[in-house]
Amino acid sequence: MGDSKRGVDVLRSNVLNKGSGFQDEERANLGLSGLVPPKVVSLEVQVKRALEMLRRQPTELDKYVFLQGLLGRNERLFFKLVMTNIVETMPLIYTPVVGAACQNWGRIFQAPRGMYISYKHKGSILEVLQNWPVDDVRVIVVTDGERILGLGDLGCFGMGIPIGKLLLYNGCGGVDPLHTLPIQLDTGCNTPAVRNDPYYFGLDMDRVRGSAYDEFIDEFIQAVQKRFSPSTLIQFEDFAQGNAARLL
Repeated sequence: MGDSKRGVDVLRSNVLNKGSGFQDEERANLGLSGLVPPKVVSLEVQVKRALEMLRRQPTELDKYVFLQGLLGRNERLFFKLVMTNIVETMPLIYTPVVGAACQNWGRIFQAPRGMYISYKHKGSILEVLQNWPVDDVRVIVVTDGERILGLGDLGCFGMGIPIGKLLLYNGCGGVDPLHTLPIQLDTGCNTPAVRNDPYYFGLDMDRVRGSAYDEFIDEFIQAVQKRFSPSTLIQFEDFAQGNAARLL
């Protein structure tokens, strides 16, 4: 498996976890005996069970939450489910459901995925990027959350966009999730309803503009190139038109 984790640490890793799908030899070698049900359950049966659970969710947003929870627990099962049911699941992991997910991000948030780089990290973005555990990052999707779909400025609640877009690349394009990184840049938010949301976890400040914003973005680009590689693809998503056109 290329990892030194054993026992419950394997089960807590969404990358290593196979649920009840570990073979007997794996269970013995990884210290999993007694930690999972005794019968080895095939991936196909696990997918069938997960699909039934998905279809039992009462709303599209609930289905989104279920899939994100599955991704956080068992990446292998998540992608098998998505790839074998792409027509059904694609609208759930990206548009149109991701719009409602972003609007409710503070309420459905389960665990961090990707990185949140805020304006208070200005001057130390490279140091912050060192906290990411994977060195070989090849594709980054990044947003500052100012124009999320047709919903306007959602600030840090826009993180659903980078996550969702990369899941499409993973599930549909065959890009290894290990080499991808969703990033939310937090340079403030100008939507009072979002900032007043009791579950909003972004910076409570108006958006940074002008040269200060440009310097922040420039530092971010340079830090990505130094931390990972000059050839790392950086895809900008849902920046406001004024910044997007200018930056490109």
